[in-house]
Amino acid sequence: MNIIDIIEKKKLGKEHSKEEINYIIDSLINNTVADYQISAWLMAVYFQGMTENETTYLTDALIQSGDIINLQDITSQVIDIHSIGGVGDKLTITLIPLMVAAGVPMIKLLGSGIGYTGGTIDKLKSIPGFNTNLAIPDIINQLRNIKFAISTNIHNIAPANKSLQAIKYTTSIMDSIPLITASVMSKKIATGAGNIIIDVKYGSGASLQTTEDAEKLARLMINVGKNFNKTITTIITSMDEPLGRAVGNAIEVIEAIEFLKGNIKTGDLAELSYEFAATALVTLKRYENIEQAKEYLKYLVDSGKAIETFKDIIKKQKGNPKVIDSYDLFDLPQYRYRCRCNQNGFINRIDGYKIAYACKLLGAVRIKNNDEIDRSVGIFLNKKTGEEVKEGDTLFTIYANKNEDIELVKKYCYDAYNITEENNYNKELVYKVIRGNENV
Repeated sequence: MNIIDIIEKKKLGKEHSKEEINYIIDSLINNTVADYQISAWLMAVYFQGMTENETTYLTDALIQSGDIINLQDITSQVIDIHSIGGVGDKLTITLIPLMVAAGVPMIKLLGSGIGYTGGTIDKLKSIPGFNTNLAIPDIINQLRNIKFAISTNIHNIAPANKSLQAIKYTTSIMDSIPLITASVMSKKIATGAGNIIIDVKYGSGASLQTTEDAEKLARLMINVGKNFNKTITTIITSMDEPLGRAVGNAIEVIEAIEFLKGNIKTGDLAELSYEFAATALVTLKRYENIEQAKEYLKYLVDSGKAIETFKDIIKKQKGNPKVIDSYDLFDLPQYRYRCRCNQNGFINRIDGYKIAYACKLLGAVRIKNNDEIDRSVGIFLNKKTGEEVKEGDTLFTIYANKNEDIELVKKYCYDAYNITEENNYNKELVYKVIRGNENV
């Protein structure tokens, strides 16, 4: 068996055996093949695709490349809510306190962000002192004792996946459905959660552009999960525009705090936070239906329990809980630019990719693993889709630490907005919910 024959086989659209998949991943881990050969194989997979069996073999090989967290007696109650990623996606930051406040153990092993959608760990690291480097025994102890654990992807949890991810980013094949499936499922299964809910996003601010591709991904994840005796629930949601109003790192944490304080009661961030948390509670049979669960979750926010839980989470992870009450404790950017609207009308669309690219110019995201990022910068969308705007209103606000690209940043942001004379926006945030116990 050799890598050239395997590349040739996939190039011709033929199906790999389990042994061939294992050979590829073993060779990657042992550095017995060159990165450019792995790149060639990944590109062949991108164009020829993979069967469900191949995707399952790849998922298993990635899992077996490292350690597996054994949660034993608490597995059935531990839940992991995972997002495929999107611009301004701060759902993890709102969901962990909500679920912990509801008495549900939450495990989150997160990687630093690469690409325009950013990473939750980078956002949480904007909280002074917040520790994301927990060892596996610490994760298990925290889950048992205080019902949550947040850490970076442990070095030896599906390490082959990290190597594949780095190559995928540099070869622009992040939207391959089987490769996304194997990457996500290997991490979720290796970290041991008994209940997995996945937010599959589509649109200009996501890896997948269409509902058709998002549904293909959701169904493949569910079927691969079944092969590992895992029941997966997928919620397909729109990412045509950024989630919430804040895009960046610290600025997104602040918006999440505002939601948990009860100051954001409507809009996409509130709607999806309650939708995912309620789905989790129904999955765990804590409530019979979504509406009952949402009422309870709103009580947790309105009563102050959710924000107090987040404060406790920050404290237990060695961060400074005073950020909840004093945003000045975050690193603050040097410049603020309020950008005005030049016409009357209604916001019909905000292109998520263009806002994300503007954030990249500010330095808020990394494109390569070793890129430095600025956690203090970002873009705040003062006006969102469906809202009326008048000439002279602040459309968006840019927070920056440098001036050289600011005009280009403004251009991308202005170009992202589509303003119409009439209010034509009526898009549903949740496209479809597909549960693993259904016939998919």
